[in-house]
Amino acid sequence: MRNRNNSVLGPILVVSWAAAAGCGGEGAEEPIARVDAEVVYGNDDRVDPFDYADPVWAARAEEFSVALVDTSQVDMSDPNDVSLGSWTLEERLNVCSDERFASQPALSSCSGTLIDDDIVVTAGHCINSCNDSKFVFDYTMTSPSTLGTITSDDVYSCVRILARTQHSTGLDYAVVQLDRPVVGRTPAPVRVADTALPIGTDLVVAGYPSRLPLKLADGATLRSNDLDLRYFVANLDTFVGNSGSGVFDQSTGEFVGILVRGAQDYVADGDCNRVNVCPDDGCRGEDAVYAFHALRGACERTDASFCSCGDGACGPLEDPTSCAADCSCGDGVCSNGESATSCPADCQFEVLYQDHAPQPNFMTPGLQVRNTSANMAFIGRAVLRYYFTQEPAGTLAASCWGCSTMPDVTFHEIPGGGCAEATHYMDVRLPNSLWLSGGDTSEQLRLAVNASSWQPFDHTNDHSHGSGNWVENPNVTMYLFGARVAGDEPCPGIFIEPPTN
Repeated sequence: MRNRNNSVLGPILVVSWAAAAGCGGEGAEEPIARVDAEVVYGNDDRVDPFDYADPVWAARAEEFSVALVDTSQVDMSDPNDVSLGSWTLEERLNVCSDERFASQPALSSCSGTLIDDDIVVTAGHCINSCNDSKFVFDYTMTSPSTLGTITSDDVYSCVRILARTQHSTGLDYAVVQLDRPVVGRTPAPVRVADTALPIGTDLVVAGYPSRLPLKLADGATLRSNDLDLRYFVANLDTFVGNSGSGVFDQSTGEFVGILVRGAQDYVADGDCNRVNVCPDDGCRGEDAVYAFHALRGACERTDASFCSCGDGACGPLEDPTSCAADCSCGDGVCSNGESATSCPADCQFEVLYQDHAPQPNFMTPGLQVRNTSANMAFIGRAVLRYYFTQEPAGTLAASCWGCSTMPDVTFHEIPGGGCAEATHYMDVRLPNSLWLSGGDTSEQLRLAVNASSWQPFDHTNDHSHGSGNWVENPNVTMYLFGARVAGDEPCPGIFIEPPTN
């Protein structure tokens, strides 16, 4: 890319698609629509943060950029000095010894960007399950020859994939929830607009090219937009390992894309490899998925700071009444007030209920799932959530009377003390491998819950308590793959975390 030292002003986010810019562990399978790796356009604009022309923005990029590292590589035996391995770029990718950064570590697999306290955006092909990678901050050179110290405070795990798409149309993104809020770092602001960036927009990318420590590269411009605004194409200097990198509008600092695909990055020179160099206006360019696609997927599952009515996603605190701009029957989200009867296009399941053995010292909800569609449906590891107000002192215990196997049952408090209808909830997880034929029902789970004090429950203020003999109870919710697929949550305005997959 052409040399430019324009400063990057503020930050905000947008994501873009590009098929696999080469990420994942050694021997990872080729992702859908992948074109191998990336390339340098014109001059190689990659620099370490300490060499970047705008030190203020470089410091910001160090805060919100995160490396994905194969879980098996992360050695946390010394929490004050975490090791990620010992390969250099020359050793790992067989680059020629006089290539830039040849002696630097090459330890990561993909790149990501922190966009909320505990939410990271990366490429969809970078992560298939939460166990794949650790999310490592401060994988950064502090001088040309010194890798900064990484501590256990810089290492995070994935607890939930909020949204993930890897499609032949070009969409390729994942939004990951970390195991705890990231402390001492300001997330990248997000551009939520679903409009095209102008051709010629100046761009900068922050990520981990060729598995190297964090590099920043400006001097790039937007070449073209996909006709359906799934992604844009730019002449970014990106490589294997840049997959998932944040792409930013250089004039505003907004995060506008996720780097995912590009041209070949290295070419053979005898028995070693050299960077493939293209003219600024040559080769195929590098692809990045527009961020609003990833953000909408996340906002259907969470109430993150970048989510709001009008963002195009029907969120967990929205419904057709409170946010008609985002929520309506047929939007693919079974939101509050919708059911298999009122909106079969969005709601396929019903939770049936019976208070099977009423008695003062127990809650005795009977729960069962009905598949209202004509098609077979997988409901393995689905969670049924029963909301109640806990009056008895002591801890709670559950049993299942007459069940073929005891389901996993856990108890939780609703954030902020809950509301008049519920202070707690019980999660009942169904077996791992469970299918329901069209119109069929699952096993009847006759649960019985008691407090260790054996004091009585008052069911009159329990959101999910009802009457009837195995009839639909819209006040019991059901979640499948972390998304609500049946029932109405209590406590309007209070976000209750969906269960993990």
